[in-house]
Amino acid sequence: DVMRVVGPAPMGGDFLEIVLDEAPLRQAMLRFSINILLLSLVISIITATLVYFALHYLLVRPMRRITANMMRFRDDPENPARIIVASPRQDEIGLAERELSMMQGDIASMLQQKSRLASLGLAVSKINHDLRNLLTSAQLFSEGLTRVPDPRVQRFAPKLMRSLERAIAFCESTLSYGRAQEPPPDRRPVEVEAVVEEVHETLALADSRLR
Repeated sequence: DVMRVVGPAPMGGDFLEIVLDEAPLRQAMLRFSINILLLSLVISIITATLVYFALHYLLVRPMRRITANMMRFRDDPENPARIIVASPRQDEIGLAERELSMMQGDIASMLQQKSRLASLGLAVSKINHDLRNLLTSAQLFSEGLTRVPDPRVQRFAPKLMRSLERAIAFCESTLSYGRAQEPPPDRRPVEVEAVVEEVHETLALADSRLR
C-alpha cells in the first residue's frame, strides 16, 4: 500500500505532504523491533548470569560448605579437625557458621570426655578384684588388732575398722556405677564433744607415729 502523510509546513508554507510505500517503513520497524528484542535478550542473559554467580557465591557455595562439613563431622565427631572454621561474614550465613562451630566444639569435647571416662571406668574395673582383696586383707588384719591387749590399740581399732568399712563401701559403689555416688545426707543431732574427742585421739595417734 501507499501511505500519504500531511502536516503543517515550515517557513510559511501551506502544508507538507509525503507519499511513500509502507513496505520499507514496515521493514525498518521490524528491524528496529528485532534489534530491541535481541538487545533485551542480551541484557537479560547478562543480568541472569550475574544474579546466578552472585547467589552461588553468597548462598549456594556457603550452604554446600556447611552441608559437607556436617557430613564430615558426622563420620568422626571426636576429631577436632572436622570442626568448621567460621568465616568473617556478618550476615545470617556467618552467624550459622559460628553457631555450628561452637556446637561442634561442644559435641567433640563431650564425646572426648565420655571416651576418657569410659577408658577410666574400664581401667578401674580391671583392678576391682585386687582392690577388694587388699581392702579385705586390711580389714582382717584390723580385726586381729582388736585382740591385742594394749588399751590404746583397743581404743583405735574400732575406728580403723569403721574407716576400712567406709573405704570398702566407697570402692564398691565407685566400681559398680563408674562414679562416686554419695549417699543422701543423714541429718541428725550429734554430740560435738564425742566428735572432738575422736579427732583428738586420731591426731594423738598420728603424733605418736611421727615420734
